[in-house]
Amino acid sequence: MEMGRFLYRFFSTVLAGLLILSFAAAANQEKQSKKQKHVRKDVMNFDGGILFETDGSLSDITCFRLSGRATAPGFFENFKRIDDEHGTQYRRGPEVVTEFPEELQFSFVIRDIPCPTQFLEPGPRRYLTKEMMQTLRFSFYWKRGVELRHIENIKQEVARAEPVEPFNTGSKEELVKHYRWFLGFTIPSAAVPLTDRPVLVIRTPDGRTAARVAARL
Repeated sequence: MEMGRFLYRFFSTVLAGLLILSFAAAANQEKQSKKQKHVRKDVMNFDGGILFETDGSLSDITCFRLSGRATAPGFFENFKRIDDEHGTQYRRGPEVVTEFPEELQFSFVIRDIPCPTQFLEPGPRRYLTKEMMQTLRFSFYWKRGVELRHIENIKQEVARAEPVEPFNTGSKEELVKHYRWFLGFTIPSAAVPLTDRPVLVIRTPDGRTAARVAARL
């Protein structure tokens, strides 16, 4: 009888100990799992430069798409942005980079696209002309938070038009001449932190914003 009670207490104690160890192990595993999930690392590759794109318009019947790249010789080779629990860091290979180079080259193409209402119901369109393009004002800014700082001493390097071949020669609209417009600018960027964003704003002669886009790192 005494032996039976002893064995009962012994196994009860062992079982209780095992349950406690099991709960402790499960809790520790869950804690480690949450900790691992919390640690996050995102890597974005900017090898070759910063791509940007936006749509703009001069009127309800004249719309365009702007697509381009911000580059600098050698600067964006093997260039990455790394976001982890310590914050954001920019690297070119093993080197940590904090500032833009002396200059950035902005090259982009502008081409006609239908306006939003024209996708729903086909209507009259007016393509970009040389006269329209010559009236547009191109301005660059550095954006930090909500603050915009105008960039001076911009140099325009490229401005040319390339005819777009018509898709359907039987269509009157397709027979209207239209072009792709290639433009390039150089902006000073020495000592500007990489956390600032270069912004391009295109305005019409009356001051209306026709398009705005940021080159986001």
